[in-house]
Amino acid sequence: MKQYFTSKNKLSILSIALLFGLWILLSMVVDNEIIFPSIFSTSKSLVRIVVSDEFFPTVGATLIRSIIGFLISVVLAIVLGGLSRMYKAMDAIIQPLVSMLSSIPIIAIIILALIWLDNDIVPIFTGFVMIFPLLYETVVGAIDSMDKKLLQMARIYDKTGMDLVLYLYMPRIFAALRSISGSSISTNLKMVIAGEVLSQPSYGIGTELQLQRIYLDTSGVFAWIVVILLISWGLREFINHSSQNKIKR
Repeated sequence: MKQYFTSKNKLSILSIALLFGLWILLSMVVDNEIIFPSIFSTSKSLVRIVVSDEFFPTVGATLIRSIIGFLISVVLAIVLGGLSRMYKAMDAIIQPLVSMLSSIPIIAIIILALIWLDNDIVPIFTGFVMIFPLLYETVVGAIDSMDKKLLQMARIYDKTGMDLVLYLYMPRIFAALRSISGSSISTNLKMVIAGEVLSQPSYGIGTELQLQRIYLDTSGVFAWIVVILLISWGLREFINHSSQNKIKR
């Protein structure tokens, strides 16, 4: 196993090196900072962005929106997923709505949100709509895949409905959600930023991306992309590390 991870890390480093090599080559071929900036100009823009007074409020605002949207999605997925499995009528109502949310183009959802909601709420709503169907299906799948023998054993020992929820269903649901939490929170972050690009709240990474585009500062756009990649990677690593620690315990 140790050898496998070592090989995987080597391949990851090689992939990043190839990416940087391609970046250098393309910037030399294009030779136009507005169309395709160099690594040097992007690094300068990255330093300028990070040391600015607006950096932490901007990143913090985006992260808060992302976390709020993610938590709302998780809570609603658990509640509605449980209700849909308890009552067939609820399943008949919720399932078409979930399917509809999965099918509507995200740009259409953002446009409607711009009409209906405040600019600071639009990114949260966008992230919620994007990941809620995935989380809901995960919760439903976890409930449906519950081991029937465990349920039979619980009935033999005369366990109540609340006991089943707390000690059988909820651990199963949380384990299923943990398995997709890293990818889902990264997706949520991207959708929140997409919502910010169009809604333009006072603070937000999407707002900064739009400003860099208006000023034709392509190196600034690339620099913010680097920031987004680092934040997304950090969130995934934090969640995966937390999940592994819980499993060990």
